[in-house]
Amino acid sequence: MRELRTFELDEPGRPVSWRAGYGQTVCAVTGKLWLTVEGNPNDIWLEPGAELALPEGYRVWLSGDGAGARFTLAQVPAPWSLRRLSGWLRAMRHRVEEHSTDAFGECPRIWA
Repeated sequence: MRELRTFELDEPGRPVSWRAGYGQTVCAVTGKLWLTVEGNPNDIWLEPGAELALPEGYRVWLSGDGAGARFTLAQVPAPWSLRRLSGWLRAMRHRVEEHSTDAFGECPRIWA
């Protein structure tokens, strides 16, 4: 099973950026898309219907050639072992943050 999200770019030429997750694929729906992937020296142009599998953990910059460019971002869920590990790491980070103090004792936590 894959999760599909559809996005429409508001401003032509203004890129959006994110760090690619496990099993993500970008597919151009309408308009021409311009992609730059961290570590890849070449720019990538996607015509409608073309798709690109993104390398996990790399930063991606994407913009549209014209107004109203749309794309889908498909994601395959991570294997159970990876989800379990990331949940455990989040819990450990939360525990460490709960018990950290500064030179003046406990400081209030603000969660955004």
